[in-house]
Amino acid sequence: MKVGSSSVKFVELLHKKNEYRLRKLGFESFPFSEKKEGYLNYVGFVAQKIKDIIRRYNLNSQKIVTGVEGESVAIRVVRIPQMKESELSEAIKWQAQEHLPYPLEDITVDYHVLKKDLVGAGGKEMSVLLVGVKKSTIDEYLRIFQEVGICPAIVDVNSLALYNVFERIENKKKEGTALINIGHRITNLLILAEDYPFLVRDIKFGGDNITRALIGSFGVNYQEAEKIKKAEDLSYIGHKIGRELEPEQVEEVIRGALSELINEIVRSFEYYTSNREGAPVQKIILSGGVSLIKGIDVFLSQELEVPVEKFNPFAKISYAKGKFREFLPYFSPVFSVPVGLALREVRHI
Repeated sequence: MKVGSSSVKFVELLHKKNEYRLRKLGFESFPFSEKKEGYLNYVGFVAQKIKDIIRRYNLNSQKIVTGVEGESVAIRVVRIPQMKESELSEAIKWQAQEHLPYPLEDITVDYHVLKKDLVGAGGKEMSVLLVGVKKSTIDEYLRIFQEVGICPAIVDVNSLALYNVFERIENKKKEGTALINIGHRITNLLILAEDYPFLVRDIKFGGDNITRALIGSFGVNYQEAEKIKKAEDLSYIGHKIGRELEPEQVEEVIRGALSELINEIVRSFEYYTSNREGAPVQKIILSGGVSLIKGIDVFLSQELEVPVEKFNPFAKISYAKGKFREFLPYFSPVFSVPVGLALREVRHI
């Protein structure tokens, strides 16, 4: 279950041996809020939405997996001398102090060993994915679920949930693949090297930036700007709001708003290339609500000079197509992170 600033999205999967089956999915959008932080500070409001979803869809409240994202999340890939598992937990504390941007007492730290038996200047090394999340952020999410009357079985990181679903679906070589999930306020960016995350970033940019750019350019309200952003037929929307809209003008505003994000992505690509002996990013896998904007994949491909594919997180998940035709396949990229969260195995009931 992905709890965001503007909506709650959920996916329920049946875990079988070497197979996953989609049982339920959906999303609940929140009313428009002028506040930049959206609804996450309105604990009672969001909790009630989650209660309604759990009751309406009869979800198992004891197996809820949720995720966090944003500036309070820091992820680094580090190389350390090879050591025993019993020694690693203590070494991770030192690595967290050195590589993560927050005081150790303010964050919850976790790690995952990516590769062993690497050759380093001083002998054998291992690469470790180091994750730190501010305790205050985790507490904010837990307060919402405590208001619901439940405790999440797992609190994950959304960007790693995105990697989780991609890793399970993609069997081909992943070197130089960038995963970009553009949500309402946050963009999750991962660049893979040797099939593992090499760089993981949460960029403060999302569909809300585009909507506000449309408001400034056309003098419309937020709801009207959202309709313009998502429109397949601008003449219909123009008639509804009582003014003529030229596709070229709308496209120019959207492209202008995206320039901020493109600059951040370019910096990340340059960092990857400079640390991978000049190897370029070879492919972009695009997901999130913004991926539904008409022509955005072509535009990003042109600007970044890299092929762009829209992501289908349900590619290797079986489901009754007639049951979910309201959402799938059109809204598939929107559920990339919720699918990644649902793939986490919860062993207890």
